Amino acid sequence: MKKAAALAALTVVAASATAIAQDDRAVLARVRLTTDPRVPVGCTRIGLVRDDSIRDLRRKIIKAGGDTALLSFPADDLEKIDAQVFRCPPHVTPSHIPPPPPGPPPPPPPSSR
Repeated sequence: MKKAAALAALTVVAASATAIAQDDRAVLARVRLTTDPRVPVGCTRIGLVRDDSIRDLRRKIIKAGGDTALLSFPADDLEKIDAQVFRCPPHVTPSHIPPPPPGPPPPPPPSSR
């Protein structure tokens, strides 16, 4: 009876650890990393974090409250990555792209035979 209870407890712990690891991956995957300074335009700057591991850097970005980071690589320490942390509004379609014209699409051009 004790073995069955211990096995059941171990199974529950293992299953919850797997679920937590999958949740952690999903959260880390939502962090947007870029070297293009145009990407965080219109976002709120939160701060700066630094690390030598992308995974740990993503965790620091999330802990700071960000979802986007502008990466740079300092010349004085080539193993480190600096990240300016930003919180950006939800992604929307850029306003400079016009909507499609109303009505059905035009017919295809005649073949050139």
